Amino acid sequence: MMRRIRLVALALVIGGVSATAGALKQEDPVEQRLKAVSSGLRCPVCQGETVYDSHSSVANQMKDLIREQIGLGRTDEDIRTFFIDRYGDFILMEPRARGGAILVWAFPLFAILSGTVGSLILLRHRKSGQRSATASAAVADTADLVRRIEQLDP
Repeated sequence: MMRRIRLVALALVIGGVSATAGALKQEDPVEQRLKAVSSGLRCPVCQGETVYDSHSSVANQMKDLIREQIGLGRTDEDIRTFFIDRYGDFILMEPRARGGAILVWAFPLFAILSGTVGSLILLRHRKSGQRSATASAAVADTADLVRRIEQLDP
């Protein structure tokens, strides 16, 4: 029993120390901005990886350049614009929607909406077509019955 109490106490102490160490460790404001900017930029040599997550030499050079730009007092948007001017919209992890890119985003929505509307119109047309076909068949059957009854009566 004493052994369990000691283990629980030791676990609590270790947990408290690690929680305190985590709370005391605060990122430098420059590193916070570096993370914010570089997380939105695509590594030019890595497949689908951000500059922040990449360990390539190009990504490390880009991070150094971002730190330098932050040190010069440039805003996050200025830094992004610098990289966009250099690499194009490809460098952004989430490209801006403009020009032809708007069509890429809007076409699926347009296709879904037009497909839904077309399906509803088609279903309505089929239902009304079935009703008119059923009604004309009923009229034809009634006329046929009347003719047969008249033939039976002398």
